[in-house]
Amino acid sequence: MRSVILVFRDGRQETIQKYVIQGNILYASAEYWKTGSWTKKIPIAALNVPATLKLNRERGVKFDLPSGPDEVVVGF
Repeated sequence: MRSVILVFRDGRQETIQKYVIQGNILYASAEYWKTGSWTKKIPIAALNVPATLKLNRERGVKFDLPSGPDEVVVGF
């Protein structure tokens, strides 16, 4: 799987590899030895969703959001 690039509302970008989206939270893999945690919680509200979807689509990378509150999206 190719990396997904997240675009935040403040304009910064972050590249992630593995993630799960459940409800309104994106759980991304974190580097334990650098962060002290295996996962990083990112609220979907912190993202510029249209820019994130557009950037990844242009790169040919699949990045989907849940279509409803009971759906979970997994990206590896």
